Amino acid sequence: MPAEAADLLAERITAVAHQLGVTERTALQTYITPHVIAVMAEVLGRHSATYREVMTETEPMALTVPDAGRVLAALGMVCKLATEQVGQAPADAAGVLTDAADAIVGIGAQLRTNTSDQPVTVGGRTLVYSRTVLIRTIEALDSGRWPCPCSEPHSPEGSPCSLILTLKADLAVVGGWLAGADEQPGNER
Repeated sequence: MPAEAADLLAERITAVAHQLGVTERTALQTYITPHVIAVMAEVLGRHSATYREVMTETEPMALTVPDAGRVLAALGMVCKLATEQVGQAPADAAGVLTDAADAIVGIGAQLRTNTSDQPVTVGGRTLVYSRTVLIRTIEALDSGRWPCPCSEPHSPEGSPCSLILTLKADLAVVGGWLAGADEQPGNER
């Protein structure tokens, strides 16, 4: 989206300015050259193509009604946390909110048409959105980029807080797991 691309470029300019101790204007005029912008666009294009490929190749998955409700609750928490980041990281927060909204609509539409207590089939696109925002949120909380609303102490050496553990379990419900994890998280409740 053009607005998201502009936000990403603005964030990059601000980051370069802070790293070099100069104004954004100086960073843009001196360090963010047309070549740098072209490289950023090329990289974003490659990532976008990969993302579209994953979206089309992901197989649908059946979820029980309680599990679908659980995932909707997790996506609601993701939206709450991302909304709190709109002022600090607008492009990141907007991306998470948009994908979370798409996931909520996808799961909600399946639940809405379910007239029995039978499992609902969630499409691949909705699963990708769900997995993506859950992973991004877990990583943001775990790294400290996003403040965690839990009252538990956080430390880099300690085990994750209950919110992160719950989000990891919710991620497992939709068949996802974090890159670099030894194994897929369990389905703890």
